[in-house]
Amino acid sequence: MKNNSLSYYKILLVALISSLSITGIGFLDNYFWNTVFAIIGMIAYAIVGVLYSLHLITNKKDGKDAFIAVFVILIIIGIFIYQGIIEFQRWLISWPLWIKIVVPSILLIGIISVIVLMILNKKRTD
Repeated sequence: MKNNSLSYYKILLVALISSLSITGIGFLDNYFWNTVFAIIGMIAYAIVGVLYSLHLITNKKDGKDAFIAVFVILIIIGIFIYQGIIEFQRWLISWPLWIKIVVPSILLIGIISVIVLMILNKKRTD
């Protein structure tokens, strides 16, 4: 099946990448991946626009090819980031239970302390 249209490649990429499950709930994953692909598409569109403005791309066919290339590169970068997040989660899961309780507690106390200090500082300046 030979089809050089841009939408064919986008549909193929969306089908392949969106088969990854984030939440395990189909309709939530669908919204998540639709948002991710929309953001990637906008970034790719902006990058190709910059290439047009720098006169590195001169015709429509080169623009389509550049868009596909940038889109694929951004998806590959996104996959690496996703894999990094998964590895980070595995690392966190390997911690002992008491650390899993203490670390978020310290972070929560720190966040609450900063908010209280900001409120007190704002009241002093008023």
